[in-house]
Parts: sequence; C-alpha cells; structure tokens
Amino acid sequence: MRFALALLLALGLADPLAPGVGDHAPALDLLTIDGRPFTPASLEGGVTIVDFSATWCGPCHAALADLAAVEARLPTRARLIIVAVGEDPPTVKRFVAAHPLPAGAELALDRDRVTARAWGQERFPTTFLVDATGTIRHINRGWGSGYAERMSRWLRAMIAPRP
Repeated sequence: MRFALALLLALGLADPLAPGVGDHAPALDLLTIDGRPFTPASLEGGVTIVDFSATWCGPCHAALADLAAVEARLPTRARLIIVAVGEDPPTVKRFVAAHPLPAGAELALDRDRVTARAWGQERFPTTFLVDATGTIRHINRGWGSGYAERMSRWLRAMIAPRP
C-alpha cells in the first residue's frame, strides 16, 4: 500500500497533503451534471457519505448498491454525495439513466480530478464518511468483501447518540 501511494505521489496523481482520518474535509467546489455550481454550504450538521466513483468502474457500481442498502437501513439518514471523477456530463447522464442513483443522492462532477486529488482519492471507489463537524472519520479505498458491513458499522457508530 505504501509503495502504491509513493508511486501515485511520484506521478502527480495523489496529493501529499491530502486529508486523512481526523482531518477536516476539503471543500466540494464542483459542478452538477447540468453544469450548475455544486457548492454545499458545509459538510457540517449531519453525517455525510462522499463517494468518488466512475461509470466504467464495476466495483463502483457494487459500492453504490451497497451504500444504498446500508443507508436505507439506518435509523437516521445520511447525506450521500456521489462524485463522478474524470467524466463528461453525457457519459454520466447515460449511466444514471440506466442505473438510477440511490434515493436522495446528490451527484457532482469532477471532470478535471482536482477535487479527487485534494481529497486523496487514489483508487475507485473511494468512500469518505464525514461527521457532523465536517471531520473525516473513516476512509474506505476500493470495494470488496466486507464493504457493506464496514459501512454499516461505521455509519451506525457515527449516528448513534453520544452519552
């Protein structure tokens, strides 16, 4: 894993100052699929899932399905923001028409990958869980066995009332 990160840094595909767990989440200054500014006032105020994805990525499709299922079972809804990385609006529109997004999901485009680099996204999918203060609490890079269970456990712990 460290070798992969070192290689990405050397190629300029990752940001050495990218945030990690415990850091404040970077801004999401992006465009919507219709070309309008997508600038959420803040990632604060509730639990937010930020998922960096691509239409051509099979594991991304599976992760979105898992996120939809996990989020539907939560006692309190989390905000779901899907960031389509490196793709043009027509491609993303075709994908969404064929594969509807989870209910309530917000879709933003990161055509130039600037936001993905700022967040430290280095593989597809990369999922960030941000708490009500805007702090990154969990990062999951990739998709595979245990993804849904991990997301469920992390999200439940994040929305559980504090004593």
